[in-house]
Amino acid sequence: MTTTRFLAALGALLVAFAIGAPGVAAAQDGPDQQTPLGTISAADKDLLIKVRQASLWEGPVGEEAQTRSQNERVRQVGLQIAADHRTLDEKLFTLAGKMKIPLPATVNPTQQTWIDELRGLNGDAFDRAFANRLRSAHGQGFTEVSNVRLGTRNQAVRDFAQETGNIIAKHMTMLESTGLVTQEGMSDPVPAGAHAAVAKSGLLGSLTPGSGPNPLMIGLIVLVGAIVTATLLRLMKPKYPVD
Repeated sequence: MTTTRFLAALGALLVAFAIGAPGVAAAQDGPDQQTPLGTISAADKDLLIKVRQASLWEGPVGEEAQTRSQNERVRQVGLQIAADHRTLDEKLFTLAGKMKIPLPATVNPTQQTWIDELRGLNGDAFDRAFANRLRSAHGQGFTEVSNVRLGTRNQAVRDFAQETGNIIAKHMTMLESTGLVTQEGMSDPVPAGAHAAVAKSGLLGSLTPGSGPNPLMIGLIVLVGAIVTATLLRLMKPKYPVD
């Protein structure tokens, strides 16, 4: 194979990779679902589930701040967050009930690590972990809610996403007002005890508990690497003149 043919083949393979990868991701989103309040997408449904799981851990740790913290501002923020999630839960259950969407009764594995961490802390250590864990989670949640707000075709979901986004923005401001939020709180959330580089989402998918690398993406990457390596070795093989 000449260098020109090699580059053309590699280009075609990369184009196929670029086109095929988004298609795989879209397929994993799942089909639309019909509800009494109209059609909802997989992302719409996922929003309702994630808001419920956020309430399941943020509400309780906000209440625990009343006994674990000696910082008056942290206690005030925790109390308000807990109260807001009770109100949000009422609206969420009403909406999910009308749509006949079941809601989870437990947090996800990463959220459980945050609960366990905070329940093992008191005083200043609790305050700092509380402010940063919740600020980080709220930052990610704000992005997800905003994306649903922008893309949903269901008016009821749009209204709920709008209200949820307003509450999240309010909570971020309150958490920052404690003066305890560091770069950790401004970064993507990671499980307690994990390093950011390990839990970052990327081409191979999330490495946080409860998920794993995307097998198809790994296979495609390995295939591309094998083809490139084999072809380069062939091109670089010395050619001897024929006697």
